[in-house]
Amino acid sequence: MHLIVNLRQLLLVAAMCLAVAACGGGSDETADAIDSAPDVESTVAAPTEPPATVAIPTSTPLPTATALPANTPVPLEEPTPSAVLLTTAFTNSSKVTTVGIDEVFFGMTPDEAAEAASTTWVAQDSPSATCYRVSPADGPDGVTLWVVDGHLERLDVEHPDIRTRSRLGVGNSLAELQSQIGDRLTDETNADGVVVATFAPTDPGDREFRMIFELVDDRVVRYRSGRIGIIQRDVAGC
Repeated sequence: MHLIVNLRQLLLVAAMCLAVAACGGGSDETADAIDSAPDVESTVAAPTEPPATVAIPTSTPLPTATALPANTPVPLEEPTPSAVLLTTAFTNSSKVTTVGIDEVFFGMTPDEAAEAASTTWVAQDSPSATCYRVSPADGPDGVTLWVVDGHLERLDVEHPDIRTRSRLGVGNSLAELQSQIGDRLTDETNADGVVVATFAPTDPGDREFRMIFELVDDRVVRYRSGRIGIIQRDVAGC
C-alpha cells in the first residue's frame, strides 16, 4: 500500500517537473522568436512623398524693334541724252563719285589719270602754275578736272549726260537730290539766289571729299566733286 502511494507521489513529482520544464523551455523559445523577428518599423518602406513641382520660368519675349523709316528714293527718269557719248573719254555710262570719275581718282597725277581714261588733257587758261584746269582732248564738253600741286583734286560737270552713281546731275530738282541722298545732303541759298546743296559721305575713306550741286530755279545747272578745301574754291581762283 505504501508502495503504491510512493509510486503515485513519484509520478506526481515527475509530472510537475515536466510541467515546469515545459514552461521554462517555452519562454526561452518565445523570447528567441521575438528577438529574431524582423523589425517591422525598419523593414516597412516609408511612404514616398511626391516630388515637389519645380516652376519653369517662362522667358518674356523681347519686344520687336520698330524699324526706322527708311529713305525711299523717288524713281528718277533717265535724262534724254543730248549727245551720244560713245567714243569720248567719258561716256553716258560714266559715274561720278566723291573721289573721282570712273577709273580716274583724286590724288592721281595728270599722266596717271590720262592713262586711266585713255585720253590726253587740254589745259585751260589759268593764272597759276600750281592750280590749273584740264579737259579731255576727246571730250565730252562740260567736264573739267582741276590739277592742284601736281595732282587731280576736283571735277566740275556741266554736261547733262555725265551723272553720279545715283543718276543725279544737271536738271534734277532739290527734292530729287534729297530723295536719293537723304539727311546726308545739306543746302543753303546764296545771296544771288543760287541754292548750294552739299553731300557729305559717311564712309570714313571718303571723309576728306564732298559733292556739291548748284541749283537755279530749283534745277541743277552744274555740280562738282573733290577734296575739301579745293571743292569750295571759286572757279576764278584756279
